Amino acid sequence: MNINLEHWCPKIIGYVDNPDHKKIDKKLIKVCNTLQNKIEKGGKEWVSNKTYNTLGKHNLHEDKNFKNLIEWVSSNVALYADQLNYKNNFKCVQSWFNIYKKYDYQEYHTHSLNTLSAVYFLKSNQKKSSRIFFKVDSDPTLNDPISKSYNSFNSSVVWYEAVPGRLLIFRSNLSHCVERSEENDTRISLAFNYNNQ
Repeated sequence: MNINLEHWCPKIIGYVDNPDHKKIDKKLIKVCNTLQNKIEKGGKEWVSNKTYNTLGKHNLHEDKNFKNLIEWVSSNVALYADQLNYKNNFKCVQSWFNIYKKYDYQEYHTHSLNTLSAVYFLKSNQKKSSRIFFKVDSDPTLNDPISKSYNSFNSSVVWYEAVPGRLLIFRSNLSHCVERSEENDTRISLAFNYNNQ
């Protein structure tokens, strides 16, 4: 006997690797490090208040240094929207960068005032840098069944390594965090929020 399974309203995370990452990474890493010395830290209400970020202090999509990368990110957000059959008129409304040093982290949060969000890994060590975790079922009142093994149908948490040049795209209400850094080197990520205009 067979049972038919239909998957409705899944949490869909898109990812794409930038083929030109090696052409832009050194310049943009330098820009981020320079801005860190000039711009006051944002996001002061975070529990993880040691992580430097420019949230609310400096929008990358208004900075000419990031123009080409923002265009690439926006084109991939448009592809993500097209594949999900969303009305595609998305515009970047907020963007910033985060610099993680040893022991820095980011607690679970959402960008729920927006529609789509994206994270780009500008500087990281793929095997050592902190991973980003997504809580795809964030209802704490649910009593989950015990799984024999995990897959895309039954896992409540998924994670991605910080691959340099990789862009992740997801719905803004998807809860996510960055685990505590245990490496001596810095990890730099860029974050973007998009709304349908």
